[in-house]
Amino acid sequence: MNYGIKVSYRDFNVINLTEKQTKKHQPKSNKSLSNLLSGLALPYLIGAKKQVKRYRVASLLLQSQPTIGVLECMHEASNLFEDLNTVAFYIKKCGRNNKYHQLWNNIRNHIRHAVREDYDIEDKLIKNNIAQKLNLDPKLQISIGFDIGAIKVGGITVKIDEITNYLTWAEDIITKILKKGEQEGLLKRE
Repeated sequence: MNYGIKVSYRDFNVINLTEKQTKKHQPKSNKSLSNLLSGLALPYLIGAKKQVKRYRVASLLLQSQPTIGVLECMHEASNLFEDLNTVAFYIKKCGRNNKYHQLWNNIRNHIRHAVREDYDIEDKLIKNNIAQKLNLDPKLQISIGFDIGAIKVGGITVKIDEITNYLTWAEDIITKILKKGEQEGLLKRE
């Protein structure tokens, strides 16, 4: 393959995996870790931006074809919050936090566990804790609603504009980290 990504474990050279690294090959500081992490966040940031667009298209079907619209919105929301949670994970590892990070994680986990994996397990502790954090009616296992400009999970409504603003914030952080890494000689674009 001509294109891709390789990230070695700390003690190995990514070019020659049989060669152990010496001290001089090791990262200069934790800054290089931020460069790596922010670089790893980029595909998911790009994916989340695409998912926002796809969600908006799917939500247009809600009035004309409600069943298809809900099914498509569910799929797009699932992928969107998976990507948002991954971006949040890497951004937090870079030392930046945001009020939405835990919310993205809770919504992602509600969709993943309550809808996709554990929908028939009523007494699962993680699932129930997340449901409480999302203000889900205790008589319901799943509660997700869709509109053109918002997604409602339990009692929490997330506006699509809030997601877009978060992605702009995250992209700005990633761009600054990568630019600084390039200036310090920790990164090289080819």
